[in-house]
Amino acid sequence: MILVDSSVWIDFFNGSTSRETDLLALLLRRRILLTGDLILAEVLQGFREDHQMGRARRALLSLPYADMVGQEVASAQNYRLLRGRGRHRAQDDRRPDRDVLHP
Repeated sequence: MILVDSSVWIDFFNGSTSRETDLLALLLRRRILLTGDLILAEVLQGFREDHQMGRARRALLSLPYADMVGQEVASAQNYRLLRGRGRHRAQDDRRPDRDVLHP
């Protein structure tokens, strides 16, 4: 299993093309990726639209999952993320419909 840094996921969801995002697309097809609570929190906080965030969240949660910062921290971060939609949106979502599971 391979854990991909949130910066690569963010570039991927933004539609950026790089060696890293191309490799991520390949790894997605091979189904050898792992995600974690910290990755989810960092990636999902950047979406401007709830439906885009929901789609990315479902895609990321379809991967095997590992605790990175622990249940208490992850739960607090997820609570803030879900309750604070519309705040702290930093991600540029030029290509919001990119299909994560079938790149």
